[in-house]
Amino acid sequence: MLYLESFAHRVQFAEVVSRWVVNQPLPNDVQTLKEIINFNSYIARIWADDLATTLLRDVYGDTPRSLLCKTKGELKDFVTSSEPRYRNERIEQIFRNYKEFPEDYYRDTPYDGRAYYLEGKNGQAPTYVGSTRLKRFRRIAEKGSRRIVDYLVERIRANADALAEERARRLGIPKDQLITPKEEQVAEFAHAERRLLRMIRQGSIQAEFPILSIPDAVGIKIITEADQYERLIDSLHRSPTCNLLEVEQHSGRYNAINLRVAYTIPRDLLRKRPPNAAAMKVLAYRGIDPATVHERYNHFLDTAEDHVLLEIIVSSYQEFLESEVGRSMHEDRIFDQRSSDEYKAHLAVNVLYLMDYILSLCLSPQGGEVDDVPIKIWVKYMPDTMDRLFRRLFRLPVDASFDDAFNGDAPEPGMPPALLRALVK
Repeated sequence: MLYLESFAHRVQFAEVVSRWVVNQPLPNDVQTLKEIINFNSYIARIWADDLATTLLRDVYGDTPRSLLCKTKGELKDFVTSSEPRYRNERIEQIFRNYKEFPEDYYRDTPYDGRAYYLEGKNGQAPTYVGSTRLKRFRRIAEKGSRRIVDYLVERIRANADALAEERARRLGIPKDQLITPKEEQVAEFAHAERRLLRMIRQGSIQAEFPILSIPDAVGIKIITEADQYERLIDSLHRSPTCNLLEVEQHSGRYNAINLRVAYTIPRDLLRKRPPNAAAMKVLAYRGIDPATVHERYNHFLDTAEDHVLLEIIVSSYQEFLESEVGRSMHEDRIFDQRSSDEYKAHLAVNVLYLMDYILSLCLSPQGGEVDDVPIKIWVKYMPDTMDRLFRRLFRLPVDASFDDAFNGDAPEPGMPPALLRALVK
């Protein structure tokens, strides 16, 4: 159902999601999910860095260096302190605004990626040339839920339209001449929604679920000026591991070129870089037995698809600044997306809860088998219920009571907050 194009084993992941939507999990689904999400998160950092370094070297004629960024503030601070590619009145204004009002720029937003730069010469600051980014799981959950909800709403509207068609037929008039009061339209939509929920609950709709793609779980951003864009395209065409599938121009407040690329997974490179000791600790916390990691990792690579799909965003230096700290700041665009959602009923909210739960489960120490998915699309929940459920995933206190202690069943204390944040980022 949900197809993460930048991940290996994406078909298998889509199948698990479709089963969980209709509450028909298989015994080994939890372990399957944990391996797919965590091993992909591990290998994507390796292949994305390798690809970005190769492309930037071809574009700039020099091998870039990189630094890890865990918040947008770290990225924006680096960009605004780097040597500008050029200066003009607008760029100077962007820099002044950022330095004067840093609190307006969502600097604490979590970010998972690397910033690439060329070292400065003659005492100059480094020059920013690009970045890699793994989409955070919360954003994947949001985007995935929108895809699923859009499909379900389309089905609901089709059902409501069929009800209106039936009513017009009973009245002996064409449907386009049917005058329906607002209250009746709402009732027909609600009836169609209940009909769809019944199909989901019964599992009869699962075979009809389409492939709903998320194309940008992994992304690369490259800054180009003048003939550097042609160098990038030439590099992609010459690459034995890249196939340029689509070129899309974005224009308006946000100006960039989106390159959709199929990238052959570098299995040999990934086999040479299995999870190290630090990664093993993270995987162990997330419920993957350290004794089996190397065997499961190699099996994951052996059985993966040959390629992944990713987006390479190409923009000029000034347009990049606009997208990070200017008129088309990414965080503002996210707020616009969230505020424009037309459908926010319980079904839509539950889809987001479920996607968020699936991805959070993969990062948590919670293991075992699931024979009953804890979030049902057709059940109404309060956010408090979800908060309790998510806190249990990470063995955090769910309320202020001492009831378990009085019963002699006090849970083990949760992870220290600082360590927990480091492990789940």
